[in-house]
Amino acid sequence: MGTSDAQGLEAREMTHGEGVRKTNLLANWRILAVTLYIGMSLFEYGYDKGAIAGFQAMPGFLMVFGYQAPDGTWAIASGPQQIITSFMTLGSFIGALATGLIGAHLCRRYCLMLSSALLIVAVVIMVETTSFGALYFARLLCGLANGVLMNFAFVYLQECTPPYLRGLCFGMAAFWITFGTTIGMVVNNETAEIMNRQAYQIPLYVCFPVPALLLVTLPFLPESPRWLLHHHRPEEALQSLRFFRHGAYDEVAVLQEFEEMKGVAAREAESTKDWRLMLELFRGTNLRRTIICVGVTSANAGVGAMFILSFGTYFFTIAKVGEPFMWTIITNCLGLAGLILSWFLVQRVGHRRLILTGCSLCSVAMVIIAIVYTVPNLPAHQAGIGMVVACSLYLFGFNLGMESYTFLTSGELPAQKLRAYTQGLSVGVSFILAWLCTFTTPYFINPTELNWGPKYAWIWFVSALIATVFIYLMLPDVNGRSLEEIDEMFRNRVPARGFKSYVCLEIEQARSRGTKHALGENMELDREDKPVGQHIEKV
Repeated sequence: MGTSDAQGLEAREMTHGEGVRKTNLLANWRILAVTLYIGMSLFEYGYDKGAIAGFQAMPGFLMVFGYQAPDGTWAIASGPQQIITSFMTLGSFIGALATGLIGAHLCRRYCLMLSSALLIVAVVIMVETTSFGALYFARLLCGLANGVLMNFAFVYLQECTPPYLRGLCFGMAAFWITFGTTIGMVVNNETAEIMNRQAYQIPLYVCFPVPALLLVTLPFLPESPRWLLHHHRPEEALQSLRFFRHGAYDEVAVLQEFEEMKGVAAREAESTKDWRLMLELFRGTNLRRTIICVGVTSANAGVGAMFILSFGTYFFTIAKVGEPFMWTIITNCLGLAGLILSWFLVQRVGHRRLILTGCSLCSVAMVIIAIVYTVPNLPAHQAGIGMVVACSLYLFGFNLGMESYTFLTSGELPAQKLRAYTQGLSVGVSFILAWLCTFTTPYFINPTELNWGPKYAWIWFVSALIATVFIYLMLPDVNGRSLEEIDEMFRNRVPARGFKSYVCLEIEQARSRGTKHALGENMELDREDKPVGQHIEKV
């Protein structure tokens, strides 16, 4: 990014009618601080992948939940091993699907507080128990808490961030997932050689601070303005919106955005709030949104993420890469670099292009792995180099475009009344696909089974290509669009290629009402001024 470009970005202001919306980061410091704070709730999900997933290789853990083999080494039976992993995913799936039903009755903050409390209970059980039954229950509860935490963190950010910062805020929030995974790996590396229960208890203690902090401090954060408005609390919604736009919007711009939200809330006011609302996911224009959201979010698993994340160290080992665990940490740090780079790109190129780029890089990485281990008589040293390069490229691309921005899509495209339901369904399907990958991969790569080894990457190469084509054809470019603009375009059945040039008349009229309100003018609209939702292209 050139210096002049950066200065231009910092100085940029958006003007709608009489309203001024500053897009520079300094003016938006408050929402960025809220993003980093709410993003902490994703730390536990990443930490679980990095730390708790590694317990099954710790002698200290295996002395309690495993057995000693005849050769003196410690091992764990396949049944408990699969249940420990599967129950976490099962709990996450249940938590994700429950997001819509819970969110219809509890505000976003209370949902985050509830799941934080459940997570603390789950960690306490895992620290103290020596029983398989209690451990299984704790893993299920941990998954449930993480599923709810992740989804409501995403939904809260969707509903609070301004449209021009939505991509950046999601990238910043996703930082906590990758950061948590890295910290988990480092902590595990330090405690792995402890030959007692503290080997796994110490990593578990690290899980306490984040949910405890959220539980204590969330009551002091304003609720989502869109949630308040849809629950007939307009005065509180306006105050919440003023809090999040403080310093970036003038009063006219705040009232313009509030009028946009009111239009959608009025349209959806008569919607049911029970389980029958889920059926709306598969009706009318909502079906198209559901297909796109589930498809794009499933691409996280479709590009073979769990194949690399769960078995990368194993492949480094069979490739005879020196210090495979250390290389796992290094490649994960490269992924973190890709995520941070995306912060500087997403406002310029949009998250659709980043998702496509990430998906393409994952495809290339998979074909490199497959070719390296298909070429006959390739020296082990060269194969090891190829594996390190491919995994580095994969994690860089995955974090650059996939890790956060696919979840952004599943929350910004749905109708407001279905946002939590769609987000939960999309993430839940992604969890199940990730579990299927983790569960079936050993049968493909194990020497006593199909013995494909890294050649299994051929399957994921094809899968990643399919995901890339789906995203290219189906995902519209909504960069910089408000949630209400996106809703209007889907309701008016705008084709994917038409989103970028579409003029939203309902939104323009809502902003006009907001301007009149701010200036104290008559809010009554003539018949011809009411929203008509025509398709007009920008010239």
